[in-house]
Amino acid sequence: MRGNRAVAGSLAILGLCSYLFAGTQVAGAHLFQHWVRSYEEEQPGQTLQIFRPASSKAFPPSRFRMAYKFARNGSCEWYVLSPDDAHHFDACTWSFAGADKTRLQITQAGGAATTFKVVELSGDVLRLEPVE
Repeated sequence: MRGNRAVAGSLAILGLCSYLFAGTQVAGAHLFQHWVRSYEEEQPGQTLQIFRPASSKAFPPSRFRMAYKFARNGSCEWYVLSPDDAHHFDACTWSFAGADKTRLQITQAGGAATTFKVVELSGDVLRLEPVE
C-alpha cells in the first residue's frame, strides 16, 4: 500500500511539472543551475539579457557580472552589486507566471520583484527579456 502511495505521489509531481512547462519552449529542468550574465554576447541597444552556466566558459574580467542560482524548491540567490565591490549572493525566490508559464518572476527577500520573459532556456543558454 505504501509503495502505491509513493508512486502516486511521484506521478502527481511529474504531472504538475508537465503542466507547468506544457506548451512552452521553456525547458524548466535546465533552469536549476548557476547562471552568469554574458554581456559580450548581447547586442547594443537591446534589452535581451544572455546568461550562460557558470562552468561553461572562462568569462572575461568584469567589475560586476550579474548571476543567479536557481533551486528546484523555488528558492534562488542573486548576485548583489555592492558599491564597495564586496559583491555577494542574497536569497530570493522564483516562480513561473503568466498563462503560458514563460514569465520568470524573481522576488527578493524584501519583496521587490523583477519579471522577465523567458525567450530561450536550454542547458547552455538562458535568454531573458525584462518585463516592464
